[in-house]
Amino acid sequence: MKHYVIITVIGVLLILPQILKAQSPAQTIRGQVTNVVTGSPLPGVNVFIVAHEPLIGTTTDANGHFRLTNVPVGRQSIRFSFIGFETQIIRDVMVTSARETVLEVSLRESVTDMDALVVSPEMNKDQPINYMAISSARLLSMEEASRYAGGFDDPARLASSFAGVAGNLADNAIVIRGNAPKGLLWRMEGVDIPTPSHFANIVTMGGGGITALSSQMISNSDFYTGAFPAEFGNALSGVFDLNIRNGNIQKYEHTAKIGVIGIDLASEGPISGSGNASYLLNYRFSTFSLIAPLLPEDAGDIMYQNLSFKFNLPTSGAGTFNLWGIGASDRSGQSADSMPANWVYNQDREDADSPTRFGATGIRHWVLLNNRANLVSTIAASGNGLRWEIDRYTDDGSLLYPRESVRNESGKLTAKTVLNYYFGPHHTNRSGFTINRLGYNQNIMYSDNTEIPLQTIVNEQGHSYLYQGFSQSRFDFGRVVLTGGVYVQHFELTGVSSAEPRIGIQFRQGQNLYNLSYGRHSQIEPLSIYFSHPENRQLKTSKADHFVAGFSRMMTSDFQIKSEAYYQFLSDVPVMDNSSFSVLNLELDWFINNPLRNSGAGRNYGLELTLERYLSQGWHGLITGSLFQSEYRGGDGIWRNTRFNRGYTFVLLGGKEWEFRRDNRTKILSLNGRINIMGGKRISPVDEQKSHAEREVFYDESRAFSNREPAVFYSDLTVELRTNRSNVSTVWSLQMINITGYEEFYGYRYNLRDGTIDKEREMILIPNLSYKIEF
Repeated sequence: MKHYVIITVIGVLLILPQILKAQSPAQTIRGQVTNVVTGSPLPGVNVFIVAHEPLIGTTTDANGHFRLTNVPVGRQSIRFSFIGFETQIIRDVMVTSARETVLEVSLRESVTDMDALVVSPEMNKDQPINYMAISSARLLSMEEASRYAGGFDDPARLASSFAGVAGNLADNAIVIRGNAPKGLLWRMEGVDIPTPSHFANIVTMGGGGITALSSQMISNSDFYTGAFPAEFGNALSGVFDLNIRNGNIQKYEHTAKIGVIGIDLASEGPISGSGNASYLLNYRFSTFSLIAPLLPEDAGDIMYQNLSFKFNLPTSGAGTFNLWGIGASDRSGQSADSMPANWVYNQDREDADSPTRFGATGIRHWVLLNNRANLVSTIAASGNGLRWEIDRYTDDGSLLYPRESVRNESGKLTAKTVLNYYFGPHHTNRSGFTINRLGYNQNIMYSDNTEIPLQTIVNEQGHSYLYQGFSQSRFDFGRVVLTGGVYVQHFELTGVSSAEPRIGIQFRQGQNLYNLSYGRHSQIEPLSIYFSHPENRQLKTSKADHFVAGFSRMMTSDFQIKSEAYYQFLSDVPVMDNSSFSVLNLELDWFINNPLRNSGAGRNYGLELTLERYLSQGWHGLITGSLFQSEYRGGDGIWRNTRFNRGYTFVLLGGKEWEFRRDNRTKILSLNGRINIMGGKRISPVDEQKSHAEREVFYDESRAFSNREPAVFYSDLTVELRTNRSNVSTVWSLQMINITGYEEFYGYRYNLRDGTIDKEREMILIPNLSYKIEF
């Protein structure tokens, strides 16, 4: 029966485009233009398609809405201009025949001085949405995540192509400027959320295996790599600020995608009889069983699914309610072999099970108070759960005994309000306050001996509170922009409070843009750290002082060069006395049961360069390079390399599109490639004597991270063919990660059969062939 259903679905997907054939495809572009600070609509804005004959254009109505009809499908650039505001060009938007293109555009009031009659003739493609950000920030679109090779529709993997960011093949953890992945803050619809990935905290703390975010749902979002604005707190390295788009308020649109790793279904449209209300729904189910021969052993048993939604409900006044949510669940593991003769490595005799789940939902209310202010209030709930069980057979295979057990459940209730206020063209302010109730239920146990039962390291249930507040202003003086603010927080569990200043200056000279920024940032540790020893409840938060100097220049209308130099000093870092241990190197450390002290430190410094050619005339390119050092001081007072000190990263990516038009259809063929080169992570030397004695690999932590893993080189490729007919689009896509067959290094393991210490390397080649229909 299951096979019959699958065959029927595939048949419908292939036949439907033929049924819906018609005249030459065209589409509508519509949306709303608002003031970037107040959110109030802007009437009378000129909107037109760039470089199109005959002219296709219009002006916004009293509510800021616009509508462009009969726009040819394919790449189009749209220009928005209004007296007293900076002109904005949204470049190379993909217009398809099946879906209306809906744009939500915010314009910034232009500020002139005696020497500058015009400031910023048009917006850079990567300029962040947040007008308070002036350095180490860029906009990220899901269209790029779908188009860029190696992105795999995953914003985290796309971010690894940016300067200062390093990634891996086996996971989507984001390492920013040498900081551990746990230092990144994830935010959705203005609310802090857990890592939105499947298998989160299984591979590494702060990272996962595969994104739980669908490209059908996510709108343009901001990504920060340092010295971020005062509204972001409880993060040391960076911020991923995600937005969910609204559904279409005028027509129903649907998407179905089927591929070798699963299905992806989406639907959106107006909510009947409710004015401008809309819904947006997405469901994904995936399994790696079809590509199991190309993956490491037991990876073919991986399964995951996720559901996302957003309901946009305008009120009768100048306000809007949003109800949004995302939920994900997954399962992975392996089965033990009970026959000792078949064992080569210890993992062969281990039975593992590690289901995880994640969820976040919220109600958000936005209201325009007057022509100077808006208020955004949110009530949200989020949480994640992890169960990690590892059992191991005794040496004679007679008994399967429990070895590791982790049950980590966390939940958070959040109430937040933010006020945006426009004092005038030279001064805007954003201030807010957040209350978080942190619930937890943790049980962590460990044993490495059949004669010793599982020993409890953590067994805690309860809740605590995290209070957060901020205020930040932006001052515009023509060529010069100043930002300044402060973030404060209080963590009830430890009784620790912090006040963190943030300041920045930006100066424009012709096409050159210079910026200097400073910010102090702090972060609480994973809660298991505080529960692992009574003394750890007195720990202070780790702190990081970020200093950033940047330069950028638009060489042409579609080519930009950007560079940044940075220095970060980390203080009050929890470490163990007389040990090389530091929380700055946390990767997968659940079984800590020692007292920690805030006597550690760290420092990260480097230089980054970006050369970017925006998509224009059918091709785009991006070159990023980083040279950096990441060092730390443990409880023994010795400065060492951190685990994540790769030293250098280099990414080259680019792509080309070809357009073919016929009377009743338009085809777009795209080819995108990416090359990734980076230094290996740091690793401690193997303690060979102890490893042979215990028949298990142990590392010499007295020489922590003094060795380097092999350098990394791999390539990715994406090929896509989109066919546009009237009212329907189809897409054949082949996304391939690691086409060059690089074998990623995972460390060492003890060979039980030969009595040797072997390198553990695996080749991960992920091909995703898929077919998508939009109608």
